Amino acid sequence: MVIIETYVHVLLMEDLLTVLLEIEKRAWEAADRRDVEFYRDYLSPEALVVSPPGVLDREGILQDIVQNPHELPAYTIADPRVVPLGEEGAVLAYTVSLGGQTLFVSTVYTRSDGRWRAAFHQRTPAAGGVD
Repeated sequence: MVIIETYVHVLLMEDLLTVLLEIEKRAWEAADRRDVEFYRDYLSPEALVVSPPGVLDREGILQDIVQNPHELPAYTIADPRVVPLGEEGAVLAYTVSLGGQTLFVSTVYTRSDGRWRAAFHQRTPAAGGVD
């Protein structure tokens, strides 16, 4: 019985990782296109982003997308991991390499009405910062 429960848990974790990673990739693409409408739907009402320039709330994030160019260099997402936080939350963490930089990234997702939305996102430059 324990083997079956462990197997089901692993399958659910893989499914959750696949779903959240796909959403995260769409968020990167939307940032590159400055797609504010995507972000209006993607962000939870209480969303925060923490990055080297500072902390932005939901409205600040939307303004930043409109006001600042976000043409991203080619990037690679590596080593994605997910940690479930009950049935309605999860943390997605991964490493991204872009423009000669390496960043450690985490996004906290919450689920309501059957949809996953970003509640918190943080980008931390790796020590040394350059690949």
